[in-house]
Amino acid sequence: MAIQPPPTPIAPGYTPVPPAKKGGCAGCGLGCFGCLGVFVVVALLLVGGGWYFLVVQAQAGIPAPAALVVFSAPVDVGRNDSGYRTAIPGEPLTAGNSVRTGHGGHAAIQFPDGSFIRMSPDTTISVTTAQLNKDGTLQSAGLQQKIGRTLSNVQHLVGGASYHVGGHSVSAEVRGTEFEILVRANGTNLIKVFVGSVRVAGATTITLTSGQEVDADANGKLSSARPIQPETQDPYAQAVQCAQMTSTGTTAGTAQTSSGDNVATGQTAEQDYDSPGGNLSIAFCYPGSLMSVTVTDPNGGAHSAQGKSPLVIKIPNGPPGRYKAIVRGLDVPGAGEPYALSFATDAGCVEGNVDTGTVVRETLSNAQITQALSQSGAPGSITLEVRGTSPTSARIFYSSDLGGTPVSWTIDFYAATPNLGLVLTQLTVRGVNITTQIVSRLPQATGQSGVSIDFIVDRVYSCKGPGGGMMVIEGHR
Repeated sequence: MAIQPPPTPIAPGYTPVPPAKKGGCAGCGLGCFGCLGVFVVVALLLVGGGWYFLVVQAQAGIPAPAALVVFSAPVDVGRNDSGYRTAIPGEPLTAGNSVRTGHGGHAAIQFPDGSFIRMSPDTTISVTTAQLNKDGTLQSAGLQQKIGRTLSNVQHLVGGASYHVGGHSVSAEVRGTEFEILVRANGTNLIKVFVGSVRVAGATTITLTSGQEVDADANGKLSSARPIQPETQDPYAQAVQCAQMTSTGTTAGTAQTSSGDNVATGQTAEQDYDSPGGNLSIAFCYPGSLMSVTVTDPNGGAHSAQGKSPLVIKIPNGPPGRYKAIVRGLDVPGAGEPYALSFATDAGCVEGNVDTGTVVRETLSNAQITQALSQSGAPGSITLEVRGTSPTSARIFYSSDLGGTPVSWTIDFYAATPNLGLVLTQLTVRGVNITTQIVSRLPQATGQSGVSIDFIVDRVYSCKGPGGGMMVIEGHR
C-alpha cells in the first residue's frame, strides 16, 4: 500500500529486461500476452460473451467495494457493529463494514479509484458510502471515524462527487487532497490539511487550506484556523513530507510510503521495498532527535545516511529486487518517535516483465493486446484497450458488435493487496447502461473479492509508452 504523491511525468529511466521464459502466471503460458492477459480474457468472456440478455434500466451510482489493506495485526472487521472478527487482507468492504485496529495494528481502506484512508493503531472506522461513476471515478465515499488517527489521500474528484469523513462532532469534506483527522477518547477532534483544501463542518463551518489545522471540542465548536503545529507522535506529517520528496523524477505508480511505530534510542525497525529496478529515490523522515537509515540493495550493497531529518538516499541504476531499509534510533528521548520512509523509482513505461523469484513486474500494453487479438483470429469489430493513465489503477475498455448486439464495458483494476482488485464500472448493451444490475447479481465476477494470482500485488498503475496505453502490476512472492 502506498501514500501516493501527485502524479509526475513518466521518466524514461530503467528498461526492464524480460527474464527467461516461464510457464506464465499460474501456469497460463500465454507468451507475450502474459499474465495480465488472463484477466482481460476472462473479463471479455464473462462480460462480452454472456451478460447482454440482462438488459434493464440502470441506476446512476455503482456500488464500489473498497479493499482492506492490512500492514500489521491486530486488525478486525465488523458489520453494522454486530461484532468483530479477524480481518482478511484484501477483503472487500462495503457500506456497513467497520474496521478496527488494535494496539500496534496498521491498516488502510483502498478505493478502486486510488483514494484511500490510512489507519493508525487503536483506530475504528465505519464505511457509510462507497460508489463509483460509470467512468471509474469516485462518485461518493463516506466514512465515520469513531476514534483514533487517520490520513486520507483523495484523488481529484469531478462533477458533484464527494469524499467525507465524520469525526465525533465534526465532518470533513474534500475534492482532492491529503488530510488527517484525530478523534480523541474525550470526543475532541483535530483536523490537519497537508495538500489541497478541506471544508470542516461542526457547530460552525470553516475551510482549511494546505498547512493549516483546526481543533474541535466534543460539541463541535471549532477553533480558529492556524498553521499546523509540530506533534512528535504524528507519523502522517512525516509520511506526506517523505512522499513529496521522492516524487520528482520518478514514476508515480512506483511510489510506496510507510509509516512506522515509535523507535527509541538503540531500537531498530525494518521497511522493505520490492523494486522493478531503475534509479531509486528514498526519503527518511522523523520529527527530531537523531536517527539513521541503512538501505541494503539486492546485490548486498549498503547505502546509509544519518543526521537531521529529512534524509535522502539515491541509488543509481538499482537492480530489480528487494531493498531492505533498517531504521535505527541513535539519540531519541523518552519512548521514541514515529518515522516514515518513502521509496520510488524511475522505471520506464515500457513493455517487459520482471521476475527475480522475489520481485514481479507484469505489463500489458495496447500493442500487445492488438497483437494477441490478431493472432487469436478475433473479429475486427472487437476493441480492447487500456484507457487513460493513473498512478493507482488501470482501466480496461472493451466494445464489440458481435451478432449485431453492441456491447461495451469498462473494468478498473487496482491493488487489493495481496490480491488484484477489479470492479466493473460500466456495462452497456444496445446503448442501455445495465451496470448496477450486473454488479448486484454477479458480485464475484465484478471483483468484490480480489483475484488471487501467484504473487502478492503491491501496486497497479497505468501509463503511456511506445506501445500505447499500458497496465502495470508490481508485487512480490
